[in-house]
Amino acid sequence: MNEVAQEILLRAKKDVFSGNLGEHLTTFKGDGLDFREIRDYEYGDDIRKINWKATAKGNGLKTNVFNEERELNIVLAFMVSGSLNFGTFKLKQEVASEILALLSYSALKGHNRLQAQFFSNHSERFFEPSKSENIIYNIVENAVTIETVGKEVDYKAFCDFVNGVVRQKSLIFMVGDFYGEVDLSEIAHKNEVYALMVRDRFEENPQLNGEFNLVDPNSLQDSDVVLNKEVAKAYQKLILEHDNRLIEHFEDHEITYGKIYTDENIFLRLTEIIKG
Repeated sequence: MNEVAQEILLRAKKDVFSGNLGEHLTTFKGDGLDFREIRDYEYGDDIRKINWKATAKGNGLKTNVFNEERELNIVLAFMVSGSLNFGTFKLKQEVASEILALLSYSALKGHNRLQAQFFSNHSERFFEPSKSENIIYNIVENAVTIETVGKEVDYKAFCDFVNGVVRQKSLIFMVGDFYGEVDLSEIAHKNEVYALMVRDRFEENPQLNGEFNLVDPNSLQDSDVVLNKEVAKAYQKLILEHDNRLIEHFEDHEITYGKIYTDENIFLRLTEIIKG
């Protein structure tokens, strides 16, 4: 197995199974319960299950009661694009791989069914649903070694693909840097979607001055550009406008989202996002 993949797997497994913060990653907000009835709230009940609509009718605090948990279907989606091949602290691709490892072990710890999809403008890799630890090794190995340069994500094609292969309501964790036109409305209305944006602080705030030959990691086209404070400021404005539209889209469709930078503690930041 790839050495980087081995290190990521060991670190992720230790983080998730060490307890404490690891428990938060297994407490997904998905629809893993079957509703049974509404009854009076009792001391010790989970406040997250309070039925506020029934309570508002004035007959005291009411709570929802559910049948036993059923296993969740968790889909990990690695969004393959050339821009992941960048990072000033570590490569975004490596950070994305560790996120997948953490989520995979969390799914395993919660006894849930796990499947994975690597997608650019088409399906690059697909892993059928499994509860075996072997799927984790395969996911992380592929995440570390897959060639990203020259590829770009087609989000509409991704939604069409998911709707074709994922038949039941699922928790879908999308991991990528989310540049370009992003529309996830076709999967968000029937699944619980998490958008985990992997970014490098330098790409959002470039500190360069001079003439450079830049290569687009998606199209592989190169061009000579002059970078100065004015150009950097205009670039920052474009990124900010893009991300503001992205966040508005996520919030409109009740998609949980968060950024994880290449210089952050990945486990702690991911825990914050999952906890909401």
